Amino acid sequence: MPTPDHLPVGPLATVEMKALHGAFRREYAAAPALVRSVRPGDLARARTVGRHLEFVERVLHHHHTVEDDLLWPRLLRRVPAEVAPVVELMESQHAVVDGCLTRSRSLRERWTATADAEPREQLAGLLDRLHAALVEHLDAEEVRVLPLVETAVTHAEWAELGRAGQSAFPGREGLLVFGMVQRDAGDAVVAGMLAGAPAPVRFVLPRLARRTYRRHHGALTPVA
Repeated sequence: MPTPDHLPVGPLATVEMKALHGAFRREYAAAPALVRSVRPGDLARARTVGRHLEFVERVLHHHHTVEDDLLWPRLLRRVPAEVAPVVELMESQHAVVDGCLTRSRSLRERWTATADAEPREQLAGLLDRLHAALVEHLDAEEVRVLPLVETAVTHAEWAELGRAGQSAFPGREGLLVFGMVQRDAGDAVVAGMLAGAPAPVRFVLPRLARRTYRRHHGALTPVA
């Protein structure tokens, strides 16, 4: 039977959040090489890659905003002694990542307007630094925050975070986010994420999302 909404979310939080984090790690690990693979002057492909980077950037920024607005305040109210210094670390790491995102946005816009080699290399270098900062943050969050979330956040509150995360990405973008997350998550994790959905949704959504992500990712592949 489903766990009552007022009970702690337990390991579900760890599994779902790690799946999302895994998607961010993968996409940003690949981003510098993806940018460098675009030949100078190939404006069409620079814009395709730029749209991909802009999409992943929005997903990451929205994820951090939901944490700032809904997760940290709850943890600070319920486990202040354990979480206060950790939240300070999380917020400082968010600031570093957001700073990289802001600078990369400017470089990305310059590069996609010209497809020149100089902004391409500057953007790729910044994405290398962004990936390193992001991995440091995600690792720290998984080790220091998720164990607290498992015991201090309820199922109802975790569902609220999920709805807030999904709200900014309706339609095709929602399918793309789901496909990005499920790619390396495993069938059991995907089933858990959809456990409360109607049977037709549990059947159709993963298939549509997988197809959407594959098409999106295929468009990024260089043409020989």
